[in-house]
Amino acid sequence: MKAKNEQFAQLSGFLSVPSPASQGVLEHVRENTHGVANNSEPLDKLMTLFTSFLTQLINLVSDNKEKPLPGISPSRPEVTTPVVPAPAPPKPEPAAMIAGLSKKRNGAKPDNIWSGFRQGPDGNCVTVSAIKAAMYQFGQSPTDIFKEVKKTERGYHVVMRDDVTVNLTDRELAEGARGAKFVGADKEMLKDAQFLFAISAKRAQDENNDGRAARSFGAAIRSLNDGEDERGPGEGLKRLGLSKHMKRVPVRELAKGQLGMCNRARHSVAVINGREELWGRQGKAPTHGDAIALVP
Repeated sequence: MKAKNEQFAQLSGFLSVPSPASQGVLEHVRENTHGVANNSEPLDKLMTLFTSFLTQLINLVSDNKEKPLPGISPSRPEVTTPVVPAPAPPKPEPAAMIAGLSKKRNGAKPDNIWSGFRQGPDGNCVTVSAIKAAMYQFGQSPTDIFKEVKKTERGYHVVMRDDVTVNLTDRELAEGARGAKFVGADKEMLKDAQFLFAISAKRAQDENNDGRAARSFGAAIRSLNDGEDERGPGEGLKRLGLSKHMKRVPVRELAKGQLGMCNRARHSVAVINGREELWGRQGKAPTHGDAIALVP
């Protein structure tokens, strides 16, 4: 039914332009009706209808057909390949396993800051206090205390928070661990503490601590084991690269809970949660001495 309607629509358009064949038929009709009165209105209407019908019929069968418009296919929506976002690159594991260090990462504190490791028979309390305070502030692992710790072919490359670079050989790490003579039941914490001591000794050698540490790595270890802070409190923290995280405070600030270390005439202690660390045990609140706070 739709096709027939389209044909009738086309026929109505053809009337405005009659073909030569249709013109000849019309002339013949006019000649045969010449004798009829021209004022006959019904006859005129009949002739008009007949002429229209005849014209459309002739146009349909003649070659004078108006060419139909080419079919226009409906536009198809443009198909675009969906953009799949590239997966985010995996985040590198923080300081992946490094030989000689514990598995602690991401600022994880020691399981037991008091007894995990402690000072042995030698007089390296300044370095022990600095190590314990640093572990409690930044995390047990040297990878959290320092900016960078990288294993190299011969040892370790360390960049401290004050941007000082220290290179330590595997042999020096072993020598430092023996020289520290630390004691402790937490073997992983002990491993990190020995590394921090060895790095402190290497920086002491590089800076010629006490005017004699530059002679050898062994001399640097001995300079840490015979008492420290001859030039004022905080030498142990400075050798860990933490000079920008230190500030002098009244000792009562440490007693109130400020993390830090306190030096007295014959001993240096870390002060954690308002209590002194005394050879692996939790002591009382500090009451006197030179106090250094360790801040983030």
